Formats: sequence, structure tokens, C-alpha cells
Amino acid sequence: MAPPPEARNRADGPVYGHLVQARDIHGGVTVHTAPAAGPVPDVSLDPPRPATATRGRDDLLTTLRRAMRDGEPVPHVLTGPGGFGKTTIAAALAEHARAEGWTVFWVRPDTILPSMLEVAVELGGAREEADSFRAAPRQAARWVWRHLDSAPRPWLLVIDNADRPELLDPENRPGEQRGWLRSSPGGFVLVTSRVDDPALWAPATVHHVDSLGDADAATALTDHAGGQRSPGAERLAARLGGVPLALALAGRILATHGVLFPDADALLGHLDQDLTRLDALSAPAAAGEDDERRLLSGVWELSLRVVGERNPQAIPLLRVLAVLGADSNAVPLRRLPLSELAEGPMASLDEAGLARAINALVVHGLVTTSRQVTGTVSLRLHPLVSETLRAHLGPDSEPLLETARRLLEWRADHDLALEMGAYSALHVVLLRLHGHAHPDTVRAHIRFHRAVMLLGFEERAELGLRDIVDRSRADLGDEHVETLRARHALADALRARDRIEEAEDIYLAVFDARERVLGPLHPDTLSTRHQVTLMAALRGDLDTAEEGFRALWRTYADHSQEDDQVALSTLENLSFVLLYRGDHDGAEEGFRRVARFRATALGEMHPTTIDAHFGLARVAFERGDHRAAAEAFGRVVEWREEALGGDHALTDQAREWRERAIRSLGSG
Repeated sequence: MAPPPEARNRADGPVYGHLVQARDIHGGVTVHTAPAAGPVPDVSLDPPRPATATRGRDDLLTTLRRAMRDGEPVPHVLTGPGGFGKTTIAAALAEHARAEGWTVFWVRPDTILPSMLEVAVELGGAREEADSFRAAPRQAARWVWRHLDSAPRPWLLVIDNADRPELLDPENRPGEQRGWLRSSPGGFVLVTSRVDDPALWAPATVHHVDSLGDADAATALTDHAGGQRSPGAERLAARLGGVPLALALAGRILATHGVLFPDADALLGHLDQDLTRLDALSAPAAAGEDDERRLLSGVWELSLRVVGERNPQAIPLLRVLAVLGADSNAVPLRRLPLSELAEGPMASLDEAGLARAINALVVHGLVTTSRQVTGTVSLRLHPLVSETLRAHLGPDSEPLLETARRLLEWRADHDLALEMGAYSALHVVLLRLHGHAHPDTVRAHIRFHRAVMLLGFEERAELGLRDIVDRSRADLGDEHVETLRARHALADALRARDRIEEAEDIYLAVFDARERVLGPLHPDTLSTRHQVTLMAALRGDLDTAEEGFRALWRTYADHSQEDDQVALSTLENLSFVLLYRGDHDGAEEGFRRVARFRATALGEMHPTTIDAHFGLARVAFERGDHRAAAEAFGRVVEWREEALGGDHALTDQAREWRERAIRSLGSG
């Protein structure tokens, strides 16, 4: 009996391959295979082979080997900035696993689906089944992990460069182990990532990978250079900050360009002022490799792109921090007020946005945080990261540089080591962009030498400022605003060296020029007027000094500028004059007012706030209250030790006065 017509062209059940359905066929039949959806992914499961021994990571590798051997029930994650050696550590663990007879699988998140399907095929899964899961990632993950869990021999799975964790699971936190990242009784899972967020990876064990110590860094450099310790290897390794990628590039240059650079000292001399040359020299040797991850600039730029995708405001913030935090100087959060960030590239930042931007930089290993005993939170960049970022600041970075300058001037003379390093870095960038004759370049150089002077290196500051004055006079003219600023700063350096007459001559000439060019009430003019009056006090002409300070203070008061920092210096110096003339009540009132204003504007631990407390201690001493004076000088010693250092001249000054008060107390 023939089937009914409606059932003659029907197929039931699963169909594999091609199915041709036809009612009536006349002639031949040709079946065309459907074209592939796209190119077959080039999936490699082979781990990289370390070119040299892995230096400085013995403890970490021991921990990983033990965890692998003991079958710890959670994945392990290596985090840290690009170029710090995470992949190298993973490759070393893979070498160990292979030597122990383990199967090693090495995958990257950007090809996670085809790679993991290939893992399952390697473990005996059917190719046809693997192909059927390509459009179903969740089912694919379960299928792959069933094969991993039941593998006939132990395996190590490395997921390298998981810098976008969402690729491991776009819907859940990777640590939940519902996607491609899971633990297994069949083997051990290791992940490398720039994202240093333990909460993201929990309950995985997270290991932060840092730069190498000095000895290990020098040895690593020697390994990459061919094994022969080169003169200057320690110095070059230190200059490169112990960053493994930089050491590898430098070693490659020494091995390849032995004629140009016969030893590490020669290469250091070539690189010292411009570390971007490291990439330029090593790029030919890196041909055919993934340059973005193989060159110094590439690893930072890749990090910036990853961060910028999630938090665009973090990028300009990082570049500003690269200027403020030069030489690995810590940048206190108080140096990043929203009021000063309200202009330029970060104008839209609010308090929550600033916190998110900072957290993004910390999570991606570009910035570290620290908390002082006083509770102050600071941000710090690795010196090689900040230097590389500054080297790529171009003409389009002018708004960022202006933001950095504004932040520095907002709390001038507050964090002298930070300011010296920041102004040095800013000067180098501006010199590259504008040349030495540009006013912005000159101003940054002046501010650098001012910080040098305030840190107690007056002779060095004087020499540098004399050179700036000569250049500015030739390039900008004798009465240009920056030339006058340089001349005033030079007089400050001479005054700090007790060369009063030379300083006074310069102050008088600058005051005359500023009064004509800028006007009598310009802040720069009033600043020089203050210094001219101070010279009279230092010469012992107290009548002229008192009259001059009182008149200048009235000028500030008449314009409601009593809280101006020069105005407060005027009141402070007037108080010292009154102290010398025996008006203890007038001096005490002045010092207290100065201390109150400065504490509000600059903070209790600002060096100039402490100076006002030193003045109050002097008042107690001159009144004969030596017990109160000894206690007050003791507090000033403690504060100056914390703010300036134990060996600073002003700290020694306070110690001498404390001992003098104690001796007077004993003799009384």
C-alpha cells in the first residue's frame, strides 16, 4: 500500500549532513555544499617557550607549582601592568607542567570559543559535535568542561591576557565560574590579566606581579644580552625600573647592536633622556611579532585603550598624573581638587566620577595607592610608565599640561619633592614641544629651581637660575614677565645664601620694572615689594622694615586680600620685626593670625604653617616662658621632621632653639 501523498516528502528525527527533499525528479541532481560562514579561526594551543630563565619569581613559581600539584579547587590569576612578566611566569609554569607529563593548553580570550572547542577535541571530543556548538557558547562551555573534568591525564590550562574579563563570560562575573573560567578536578587553571580586582575573580587566588628587584633585574638584562655581564648592567636595569619587558628589549639591543653599544653603559647614555629610543632600536628585531605587546609604548597604549573603553575620563587623569607623579613621587589625593579639574579635559568630573576614574587606573595596574600614617591617600605610578606616557604627549596635550600646571600652582610650595619632580618633567615635555625660549618652558624651569632652593639646595638653584635669566634676557627681553620672574627667583636664591646686598639690588630693579610694566597692584609687583622690604629687615633697618610691612599689609587689607600668601608672609615678617622691637603682644597676634589662615588654606602640616608656629615659640622664648618655648619648639621639630625631613636646615634650626630653651629653663 503506498503512503499518502502528504507523507511522501517528509523526514523525521535528527539529520546529519545534507537532506534533499523532492516530489518528482527529472534528470540529474547536483548538491552544492553551503559556503563556510567565515574563515576558520587560526587557533593555537601551544604555549610560548621562555627565551631565558625566569628571574626573581622563584617564590611565586613555587606557590603555583604546589597549587597545581595539590589540585587546589580554585583557579589562580596573575595580575599586574602590561610588560611586567605575567605571561613569562605562566610560560615557565607550562614548561614545568610539560616536564611533569601534564597536557598543556594555552588559549587567549579573543579566540576563547574556537580554542576551547579545540581543547575538547584534543581530549577526544568529536569534531562534528564541536562544530555543532559554535553558535551556542553556553552549551559549548558545558560540553568542553565535561571533557576537561574527565580527561585521562592531568592538564594545565592557561588563559593568557584576559584583559577584558567579559570575554570569559559576558553575563556573569568570571569568578562565578559559569562561563569559560572554571575549576576542575582534572587539572589546574591559570589566568593572566591586567585587571587587578580580587572581587572580580573571587574565589580565585590572585597574585600581583610587580617589577623585579635590582639584582634580579640586572641578571635578567644579562640573560637577554647573551649571558655576559656588561659594565653598567646594574645602572641600566635600575634606570629601566626593573620592568621585565624593558629589560628584554634592552638586552636584545645589546645582543644585536654590539658595535653601536658595546656595553650597558653605552646604551644607558643613549637612552637616558629618551626611553622611547628603546622601542625604535628593538623594533626591527621584533619583526613578525605582536609589536603592541612586545614594545614598551604598545603595552601602555593597550592598557589605556582597555581602560578608556570603560572609563574615558581615566585617560586624561592618568596623563596628568604622569606629570605630577614623575620619578615615582606619590601624588596625594588632596592635590586633585575638583575645583582645579573643572577646566579642560576633565571638566565633567564630579566626586563619584573621579573615584571611578582612579579605581579604573588602580584595577588595571597603572596606578597604586598608599595610605600615610596621617590618613592621607596617595597615588603612585611606576617611573617607567609615567616616563613613557610623557614621551608620547604631543601638541594636542596642551590642555592636559595646563591642568597639571594649574594643580601645581594651586598648592605651591606644599609638597616640595613632588613639585621639584613634576616641574622637571613638565619642563622636559614643554622643551620638546616648544623649545627653551617659550614662556611656558621658562616658567616651568623657574618653578623647578624654586623647589630645589626650598629643599635646601640653594647653590644649585642659583646656578640654574642665572642660566635661565641669561637665556630669557636674550630670548624674551629684559622686562618680559618670565624674565622678571626668573630675576626675582634668582634674588630669592641669593637671599637664601645670605647674600643680602646682591639680592636687594636685583629686587629693586625687578620692582621698578614690574611697577612700570605690570602696575603697582599686580600680584608679582606686590611680591617683589615685599622682598624689598624684607631686605631692609635683614640689614637691621627695623624702622624702614616696620613701616614698609605695615603699608604693604594695609594695601592687601584695602583690597580684601588678607588671605593671599604674600600678604600672610608680609604679616609674618611684620610680626618678627615687632618681636625684635619688644612688642610681644603684637607679634603673637600676628603669628596666630598667620597660622590660622595658613592652616585653613594649606593645612596644618604645610611648611609655612609650621613657620608661623615657630614664630609663636619665639615669642614665648622672648617673654621668658622657657618651659612653654621648649614644648613649642619640640612640636615644631616633630612637624618639620615629618614635613621636611630630619636633616633639613629648618628642622636643625628648631632643634637648636629647643635646646636653647631647655638650657635657659635649667639655668633659670
